[in-house]
Amino acid sequence: MNSQRRGRGRPAGSRVDPAQRRAALLDAAERAIRAKGPSVGLVDIAAEAGFVRSAVYAIYPNREALLAALSERTAARLLSEITRRAAGSTDLRQRMALFFDVICGWISDEPNMHRALSGDPATGVFEQLAAAVEVMLTSAFATDERSPAAAPWSRAIVGSAVAAAEWWCRTGAMSRAGLVEYLTTLCWDGGSALPFLNEDIAAIDKGR
Repeated sequence: MNSQRRGRGRPAGSRVDPAQRRAALLDAAERAIRAKGPSVGLVDIAAEAGFVRSAVYAIYPNREALLAALSERTAARLLSEITRRAAGSTDLRQRMALFFDVICGWISDEPNMHRALSGDPATGVFEQLAAAVEVMLTSAFATDERSPAAAPWSRAIVGSAVAAAEWWCRTGAMSRAGLVEYLTTLCWDGGSALPFLNEDIAAIDKGR
């Protein structure tokens, strides 16, 4: 008889590499969320992965920790997709459009994943994306006096894309290409792209 007894909650067989187990759990979480919806729990994810619950808790102490890790991985994949599609392009406006297109496409194609990973404003997928944009802006600004703007601007860029894409998914009011172009125009041209007049502000104030 084998004198070595496996620990409680550990699947039989050779020791699994922790990184492989984390990846397997995140893969299982994606499958479970797509199949069962954004509120899927750790029990369902453990079953999908073929792990006992204690093995899941040993890596992710709660559902929030697992979703934070999945958000980080998803954001990295989206950024990788943007980089791949922008390879060789020196047109900065086009690169911005690709950024919006990838975000809008993911929200449209992965509704359950979107809802599951956007709940926590501190660790969700869109905060992960915004943090990456902030790093890029901070690096670009360097000692520029605009460097403090990197944090709010990055959240405004990502947030505008998310809000508009969610509206677009609900309404289907225009094509994805049209939505991306409008977002790109707004972010690229800034406030100068908006046709507001002084009279517009006065009319809004009178309407309150």
